[in-house]
Amino acid sequence: MPVLMRGDSNMIVMPLSYSPAAIERSFQVVDEITLAGKKFLVIFDKQTPRAAIVKADIEEIDGVARHIAVAMLELANQKSIGDNVISVERFWEETDLLQVEGVCVERRYQEAGFATRLYEALVINCGVILMSDNTQYQGGKALWQKIARESKELSVFVLDTDSGRFYPYDGTKVIYDGSSIPEEKIWSEHPDTARFGVVLIAEDKKKIDKLASN
Repeated sequence: MPVLMRGDSNMIVMPLSYSPAAIERSFQVVDEITLAGKKFLVIFDKQTPRAAIVKADIEEIDGVARHIAVAMLELANQKSIGDNVISVERFWEETDLLQVEGVCVERRYQEAGFATRLYEALVINCGVILMSDNTQYQGGKALWQKIARESKELSVFVLDTDSGRFYPYDGTKVIYDGSSIPEEKIWSEHPDTARFGVVLIAEDKKKIDKLASN
């Protein structure tokens, strides 16, 4: 995530809609969101993996019933991290680690925090840990900072995948709140790749607080 590219975000091609049959066949509904009286479903396909937020109400497109997608997250399973191939089990023994490869949110729902809600639903309701991509756009940086600053459900950490150590790299692990760690320790501007091995990690805040209290 530390290498910043110019542009709004690492955009992916968002399918306009899903059929009810496709959601039933491939996805699990993991959360619901209500905004301005309208209901949305957070759906997760663990096998691919991928996640999205769709309108709960079915609409007809060319005579075919569809759930309209308003947000989508493209993910990748990770069993190891960094060039040194550090096993994920070294940090998380019984939890899946998913790397965020792309996120797309329809513009009208960006200010409503749908991207954050999507991240929270996956971590809290699906029990996964999310890791940023190594290459990030300004929009992605802003999203991770927003999550670190505002989410009451997630704790964000900075991990150097090359050394296999969390910031401040002294054997401890401190929470990033969006501004508590110097920017130059996390991000580098393209074409500089000095921070390519640095990623951000989102974990369940309640689990982190419980471990800290033991």
